[in-house]
Amino acid sequence: MDRRQALRNIGWGAGALVATPTIISILQSCKEAGPTFTPAFVTMAQGHALRSMVDLIIPNDEQIPGAVAVGVHEFIDAYWNEVLAKNPDDKADPFYKSWPTQEQQFVKDAFANFETSFKTTFNKELADGTSEEFDQMLAKYLKAPKEQQDTYQKNLGEYLGALEKDPNASLDSDTQNFYLLSSIRGLTVWGWKTSEEIGENVLWYDPVPGQQKGCIPLSEAGNGRDMSL
Repeated sequence: MDRRQALRNIGWGAGALVATPTIISILQSCKEAGPTFTPAFVTMAQGHALRSMVDLIIPNDEQIPGAVAVGVHEFIDAYWNEVLAKNPDDKADPFYKSWPTQEQQFVKDAFANFETSFKTTFNKELADGTSEEFDQMLAKYLKAPKEQQDTYQKNLGEYLGALEKDPNASLDSDTQNFYLLSSIRGLTVWGWKTSEEIGENVLWYDPVPGQQKGCIPLSEAGNGRDMSL
């Protein structure tokens, strides 16, 4: 399995991720995030927004490093840049046939739409956005009532279905924003939990699990912590 195919198994929104050695190597290359972030896929202004939102989704606390500290924002940018298909020939897996054939452009369009929404909402450039303003944007979509989120999901599904017949089908602005922010949240949580620092030092790490034991003390089963693998 090559690097692109292994990471493609993640899915756009990180709904079903598998910690393969290939994916771990990507995370390890981003594990020591520096004070500056020069994105490879998004623009500098969008990179500022991405880093800010990743930090809001999983911030630092006194004991545990947050998502930015372990380089998750760099991982997401690299995932978009190196894995998503640029053209139909890059996407032979029939499981993904309903997704746009130019996946990278789909994400670029979604981020451009988010940038326009941000400017309209706050009357300022994305590069000048504050943590509080990005938090408002996250809350608007990710904390929307379930009925509204269901509508966004329905709109996205209908759009993907329409693409099979009409390559010029369009997606409304709010659904684009919901898709983008949901994807960022999913990739942030997965990338953070699977990073070397969190996986080995915060979560329950057992690289070679032993036999199944149905009745053991909690202290022998990670003290209630999630297993990292």
